[in-house]
Amino acid sequence: MEKYFFMRPLLDLLAQGRFFSRLVAIVLRVVAALFVLFSLATFFKAGKIIFELPANGILGGVLFEIFFILAAYAVAHVLLIRARDIDNLQSGDLYALSMAPILLKLIGEAYASFVGLVAIGGGLFVWFTNLSLGKILNPIVRALFPTTRDDPSFMGGIEFMLSGVLIAIAVLVVSYILSEVFALLARAAGNASSTVARQPNDQGFKSRFGS
Repeated sequence: MEKYFFMRPLLDLLAQGRFFSRLVAIVLRVVAALFVLFSLATFFKAGKIIFELPANGILGGVLFEIFFILAAYAVAHVLLIRARDIDNLQSGDLYALSMAPILLKLIGEAYASFVGLVAIGGGLFVWFTNLSLGKILNPIVRALFPTTRDDPSFMGGIEFMLSGVLIAIAVLVVSYILSEVFALLARAAGNASSTVARQPNDQGFKSRFGS
């Protein structure tokens, strides 16, 4: 009866390191494409507002659009680069653990790239338009800046820039530290498993020669 269901073959495939890493790499590439499509919503929303701005505020809107495009590109490119790194991983017993350092770097790099660039563009937008960032950022993007207020003033723009860039750097540093910790764990686990695998052979060698 079990041969008519798909879960057993699927679980057998997931137990293969090569299949698992390729699956994760494909998912990351799909996420990169979806992220670009999702970013278009914010891009067109900001573009609609730019056309309604007075002449002295249009430059701020254009600068925001430029930095937002750079941010979306950076995230998509990071996803594609890390997907390739995961796809090139050597299969082994600890394939999921060996993937963790790359995924942790990916999270920090994507967040830092997006938040840092959007923070600069958002600050410039506030300077030139004296408008709240809620006008151009949808709630999901705005949630990436939990510590900043919507202050449509010159100082509010500086606060948005500084807080965004500092948060981006902090997340990047933490993600790299955690990545190195997981890399050490993967290395130690790999050494332990190889030692256990060698022990039966060592014992057989000793018993063969009577020692």
